[in-house]
Amino acid sequence: MKNYIIELEGKKVSYYIEGDPEKPLIVCLHGLAGSAAYSFSTLSEKLSNDFQLLLIDQPGHGKSTAFNREEDYLFSNLASWYEKVFDSIIDRPFYLLGHSWGADVALHYARYYSENIKGVILLDGAFTFPQFQEDMTFTTAYNGWDSYIDNAKYNTWEEIVNEYRTYTKHWNETIEQSVTSIFKKNNNKYELTASKFTVLSIIKAFFDEPFTSAYPFIQSRLLLLHSTEPEELNGAREKGITQLKEDIKDVSIIRLEETGHMIQWDQPVEVSAEILRWTNNMEKR
Repeated sequence: MKNYIIELEGKKVSYYIEGDPEKPLIVCLHGLAGSAAYSFSTLSEKLSNDFQLLLIDQPGHGKSTAFNREEDYLFSNLASWYEKVFDSIIDRPFYLLGHSWGADVALHYARYYSENIKGVILLDGAFTFPQFQEDMTFTTAYNGWDSYIDNAKYNTWEEIVNEYRTYTKHWNETIEQSVTSIFKKNNNKYELTASKFTVLSIIKAFFDEPFTSAYPFIQSRLLLLHSTEPEELNGAREKGITQLKEDIKDVSIIRLEETGHMIQWDQPVEVSAEILRWTNNMEKR
């Protein structure tokens, strides 16, 4: 993937381009504390023959500059920010894909700027957390991430690999290399690139502007690919899917067996095949 950096309103925006410029464009938004490479390097290998991919390091992640104000991470404000970003680097309609937090960003963008996009693809996001996870109160989520950031400091790269390989059953060299994009070295320790301020501002945004508030306004066609593990989240998944079907007119939902939250790591072939199948149907309409 080739990396580009533009400056917008004094902030650096880092993004990557891969694939065929003659094919449909998919813009990809990664999850919380991740990066474009971390979330999508494996998936982009499978999709690059059939699409042009534009993969963005979201604000405060990867090589993109963080926002200074907490409210800038609200989904409504992120949607406005991305409208400026997309206007600077995109000159045609596109599919908007998001994983985890990126799915919520994509959903809220579609709420306000549906005229720019051909469809929305959600990868295991914007349908369970936090509304339908009863145990995930604001205090629990906020304090949990606060503690996680404090403790996400590692003495060696091997420690990181040993932890992150537990996130998937299909660990490989591409995934291991992608993990380097979310860490930096500070005082001889490896730390996450995303700061505590950025992460906790985003946690607040999940509760201040929940995904269900966007559902009734979605006019775009939407594809949700979701995980099946852990099984304890099945109740939340069922509630989210029911709400999606009630509120959004044209929605397709695909359950991917034996996948956890990083579904694009666990089943990249199946995920890419479902995306290709859905977009091919969209292109024929």
